[in-house]
Amino acid sequence: MKIDDSYMDKIEQEAFTRTMDKREQGIKVVGVYCAFTPKELIVAAGGIPVGLCGSSSEVIPIAEQHLPRNLCPLVKSSYGLAFSDTCPYFHYSDLLIADDTCEGKRKMYEILSEIKPVHLLALPHIADGEQAFKQWLNELYRLRALLEKELGNEITDDSLRDAIRQYNRVRTLTTSIFALNKGDIPLLTGREASIAVDPIGFLDDLPAFIERMEQVIEFAHARSGIEPRHRILLTGCPTTSKKVLDIIEESALVIAMENCGGLKTVNMVDEEGDPMEALARATLKIGCPCISPNHRRFELLSKIIKEYKIDGVVDLTWQACHPFNIESYSLGRFIRNELGIPFMQIETDYSENDKSWIKVRVEAFVEMICV
Repeated sequence: MKIDDSYMDKIEQEAFTRTMDKREQGIKVVGVYCAFTPKELIVAAGGIPVGLCGSSSEVIPIAEQHLPRNLCPLVKSSYGLAFSDTCPYFHYSDLLIADDTCEGKRKMYEILSEIKPVHLLALPHIADGEQAFKQWLNELYRLRALLEKELGNEITDDSLRDAIRQYNRVRTLTTSIFALNKGDIPLLTGREASIAVDPIGFLDDLPAFIERMEQVIEFAHARSGIEPRHRILLTGCPTTSKKVLDIIEESALVIAMENCGGLKTVNMVDEEGDPMEALARATLKIGCPCISPNHRRFELLSKIIKEYKIDGVVDLTWQACHPFNIESYSLGRFIRNELGIPFMQIETDYSENDKSWIKVRVEAFVEMICV
């Protein structure tokens, strides 16, 4: 077993083939743009969820026919893939679920709705308190009713609890995969861990995804480990482009990732109580900078830094991602001054133009850790 791009391509092709077979049987695909959308609702409605955040730089010039150049590359890439109809995941999506996490995405969704039906979730940007919880719970009930109508299946509490149990297993395994690097001898590179926890396209078969994650853990334990290097925590924007991750691992090792898709989004959902309330409470705990104040992110990073014996923190910010960019100031001050850990922010886009500059900065940062 080898956890690399060829491994990812194989899994992606298998998922694509299974999904096409299921679509011929009338099963619908629901595109998702953020971790705030509970995929449990989609699965409980008999649908197939798929992540649609763009990672391609090639379609950005196409997106800029409609979107401003000084916009987040993730937003532009996501729209460019849709507008150019070059993404099979978007092409075969019957419905899009969009979270109101930033102004750029929200306005992009308006244009996107001319291509596919879009349902916007009004996320409360102040997440603390009962009022925010009730607002978000109401949004999830609206989503539940929409999915039942569009997918033609009733979402029962039993089917929802079953989906919650399966996704809790995914969350547990995600945590376990990153935890392989808690010891002095890490067992996975950051790139391998990133691939291991990535659903990779259509999440058409949760048990198969769970089995694949379990196989990764077995594989990691069976080999002798990774050569110890400086231990970096990668935080910030989603690692939709692996450019910065790959550059860091030329000089150090990404021991853990707090980004979306990493440890930030593994909040366990209560399996015993009301399933809708449990989903609402768990998703509101995601420490995203779209939430203000975002104290949960600071608490989580503090915990990770201690448990994973982190030597330095790199904060990835996509250009024009204002929530992450603004929060980087207070985050850096907290990590440097209160935790005593070296911190560096890297602001970049999806292009290859600044790779040499980033490489020089990362190498200097790693050398500084040595002092």
